[in-house]
Amino acid sequence: MKEVANELSHDKLHEMVISSIREGRYKQNIIPIDIWDFGGQKDYYMTHQLFITSRGIFVLVFNGSLNLHKHMPDLSFLPGHFGKPTIAVYLLHWVNSILTYCKRSDDGFPRIVFVATHKDKIRKNIEKHKQKLMKVIEAIFESHAGLKHLEFKPLIFVNAMNENDPEIQSLRQRLMDRAKEHPRWGEYMPTAWVPLELHLAQQAEKGVNILTKEQIQMFNSQNESMVLTNKQLETFLKVQHSLGKLLYFDIANLRDFVIITPAYLVEVLRSIVTEKQFWPKGKQFQSIFQTMQKTGALSRDDIDILWNQDIFRHILSYKDFIIEVLVHLDILVAERRATEDLSTSFHEVSKFIVPSMITKPNNTKYLKKFCKTGTSILLSYKFTEKVIPPAFPYRFIASFVDMWGVKNYKNKKRMLFSDLAVVEVDDKHDVAVQVIENRVVVSLIHADKKEHIVPTIATSVQECLTAAIHRISEFYSTLSADSFATDERSDLHIVMPFEIEFGVHCKKASCFFSHDKIPTAAKWQCSEHKVHHDVSCLKLWFSEKMPREKCDTSCQGLGRLEVEQSPTNKHLRRLASSLEDKDFRELLIRLGLDTIVLNNLQEKFSPSAFHENDYKYTAMLRWKGIVTDSSFKTIADAFGEIDKHLLCEVIRDVNVDDVLTKFSITEEQANKTPTNTTLQELSNHIGNSGIQLAVELGLQSSEIEGIQNDHSCKLLHQNKEILRVWSQTKFPKPTIKELIKALQRIGKKDCLREISF
Repeated sequence: MKEVANELSHDKLHEMVISSIREGRYKQNIIPIDIWDFGGQKDYYMTHQLFITSRGIFVLVFNGSLNLHKHMPDLSFLPGHFGKPTIAVYLLHWVNSILTYCKRSDDGFPRIVFVATHKDKIRKNIEKHKQKLMKVIEAIFESHAGLKHLEFKPLIFVNAMNENDPEIQSLRQRLMDRAKEHPRWGEYMPTAWVPLELHLAQQAEKGVNILTKEQIQMFNSQNESMVLTNKQLETFLKVQHSLGKLLYFDIANLRDFVIITPAYLVEVLRSIVTEKQFWPKGKQFQSIFQTMQKTGALSRDDIDILWNQDIFRHILSYKDFIIEVLVHLDILVAERRATEDLSTSFHEVSKFIVPSMITKPNNTKYLKKFCKTGTSILLSYKFTEKVIPPAFPYRFIASFVDMWGVKNYKNKKRMLFSDLAVVEVDDKHDVAVQVIENRVVVSLIHADKKEHIVPTIATSVQECLTAAIHRISEFYSTLSADSFATDERSDLHIVMPFEIEFGVHCKKASCFFSHDKIPTAAKWQCSEHKVHHDVSCLKLWFSEKMPREKCDTSCQGLGRLEVEQSPTNKHLRRLASSLEDKDFRELLIRLGLDTIVLNNLQEKFSPSAFHENDYKYTAMLRWKGIVTDSSFKTIADAFGEIDKHLLCEVIRDVNVDDVLTKFSITEEQANKTPTNTTLQELSNHIGNSGIQLAVELGLQSSEIEGIQNDHSCKLLHQNKEILRVWSQTKFPKPTIKELIKALQRIGKKDCLREISF
């Protein structure tokens, strides 16, 4: 059969497959398995999360002839791990990486099979040595949350030099058994996809790595009666992405290209993120890599030089697309000036940072001098396991640096190191991030004293960073998710791998406690050192929102014409935010919104990346979209015991004259459009209230959704883009006065004291 297939042309084979599908005779009797090798240098660490999928079965291979706790100096650097590298640490690292990047099922998938090698090095009593290895592995993972995913009893112990070793056959059999036990085994895929899969496989065979969306649509159009609709094609690309067959990023500037050979991205990364022993020869190349090691800096010109090498010249044809992919994955950070015009094109950015290439540790006294009890407040994202997967903190630090500019310390020393990153929010506030063991520690530092920290800045920093770390977790889980399956599957779930803690400077170290355990009194006692701390300033991380205005006793409620109107998006947002959760839920159910829809929206918007009122506003929009009568009268009739004066308050304009007076803003200033500098400053205070602000500023739902999609992992970027889009509207004129009204509506007016107009 193989010889017959070899003699057939691709076109003939393609024609035969389509014919057999059309006649209902197509069956796939042999199941192909893609094998990925993730070992090696750090460029693999930055990309393996793109290929780790919950559909996979993982084989964790290690040298079984060595002591698993022995110091191994030749093992690569792991960020956040400050002890000696050992095989045990790396086993933990890989298990945590897989279980962080995969959705887990309740029946123990994905499965991780441990395989020990170098059996030929053991001269005496192999079985006894094997039992010892099993006990050591069991001790390493005895309290691990992912224990049910691990298979090391019995441990497979092989001599890889002997292909006839019976344990190699045992490994083959176990992998086949696990594949057939997998929840996705036997799942049907649309046969209509097969012709397009064949086209893409043929292109990959020819050495093609990237296709435009237009080219794929052209191949699709050649499939006669099996042409996929645009919607079906999108589903095809997303499912193939989740299977690791190709890479397709459905966001602005990336969705026009598809990487049909995923391993190609590893090749691209190797040109930039690589170990010193693999650096290209030549003074110019050495200088580029030495600079990256020290500061992470890389310019567009540097990228041109690297990609003009013979082995990487093929990348130049898709240079802009590849750079944007690397930025999307936070491997490159586009370095922008803090006061840069919000509309500056990405193509005008000439400098980048590569956080994963920095190996130089912090050698300054900045933390000792400024990050102290009297000047800073601490927040920690504590990971549930002992080792953080390397790509995770790299992405977090990259997105963090992307939000605010890297601080320049004494003699213009850039505060970006392998173990510390410091950014400057404004001239009084710095934020420092460190990866310490299984914690990402965030310090908000004031130049004078922590009591002077601006509450809206503290809240905004927390909300932006929490959104970033949450969406990075979500990004990796959705990469491994099955886009073809429904989101309602209860047996697969995203496990957020961190919890938020507050911290205090305590003796020689920092001590932490869960953020929901903050005492009502101002004092907290550290259980380890028995030291009492004033923790009142820690509440700045979650500062209170401003209360809304109330009707007075003379208000008669909505007039006849008003009740017949359909509420605008602004009205819906204001109403949703003015209701307590219980009242809101009862109102929506009385209005006829299905409880399943309501529950799904509440779950979708539950992460701290979203404002507490985002889900309620979205639910109101969903209700308005499915009913024929969405008038204020319909809403009022469903109010029940709820105060009907709330409807007056959502329609009423707000008077900001006292606010203008308080912050010394003249009427002439108030009627001007705010400058880019003003908008940049303001973006640092919005936090996760971006959707709320966008609605109040009058942005369309499609505009808001587009901004969220294009900057999904970067809350600060969303806020900047919302302000940019609003500032460019023609009517009504985007004035400082209208901006202040919107800020007052969402409880953010107090940040005006920090803004220059």
